Amino acid sequence: MERQDINSFIERNLKNFSVNSTGWNDLIGRMLSELIAAGWNIEHDVFGKEKFGGLRCYIYSEDEELNARLKKITHKYARLSGKTCEICGGEGKLRIINSWETTLCIHHFIDQKPIMEIDEKQNIIYEKKPVLNLEDIVKAEVEFDLKQLNLYIKNSINTDEPFSFSSQDPNYYLLLKAVPLHLFTEDIQNRISDLFQNLQDCEICGHKAIYHQSCLRCHNEPWSASKYHEEEYGEKLEYIKECQMDIFIDEDGYEEYFEYDCSFEKNPGHQILFTPTEIEEYKKLLF
Repeated sequence: MERQDINSFIERNLKNFSVNSTGWNDLIGRMLSELIAAGWNIEHDVFGKEKFGGLRCYIYSEDEELNARLKKITHKYARLSGKTCEICGGEGKLRIINSWETTLCIHHFIDQKPIMEIDEKQNIIYEKKPVLNLEDIVKAEVEFDLKQLNLYIKNSINTDEPFSFSSQDPNYYLLLKAVPLHLFTEDIQNRISDLFQNLQDCEICGHKAIYHQSCLRCHNEPWSASKYHEEEYGEKLEYIKECQMDIFIDEDGYEEYFEYDCSFEKNPGHQILFTPTEIEEYKKLLF
């Protein structure tokens, strides 16, 4: 078969894939080439789409042997798409944006879900634009567990549309600490004060972020917070080491995103306990 015919088939069928951007075009093109090599008739079009953050290709043959080869190829590229940014084609991971699953590199994830910041003028910044100023807040509410914050300015006090922030976003606790305490009810004022006055150093991630037997930064428990720790690991250093390796591997992309978080003080004396050899051996056990 002529290369020109293959290229024409790929170009024609790229338009049949409903995906979010062009980052998977090379992936789709390689898949289409393999489908042809497996025996697919180029006179017949191929269709596909993005679903749950992955590439789905819809193709079928009455020839059972051919159909088995086609499925093997489409499943292969479905897996590869889960590691490929939909926008740029670089290394990506499955991310959640407003309850939608999408596969993005860290840079395009941040473009889609910007990092909240507070500038020197007390402006809360999103997408490099101020959304409100701390001095304009007239009322603040927070969930009982302190992980969801609602802020009201004068024009929104009588509406159901406050500015909402979640602990799942970097710099959330930086913002919670910056909001004037008098804007909260008295019982919440006491809870917020207790949180920031009683933070302890986390030996796992190295931030002063442990509160009520859990790290607000890495979400691990300190050693001896549970009987399970001693039963499973035996020694404290083994527990800390394994938790640190899980952070380093960062399978869910959490650390990449929270690298931009400035909520908690970093302990300058923090120690990493694992060696390069140990992390490679640990990866073999996981993958």
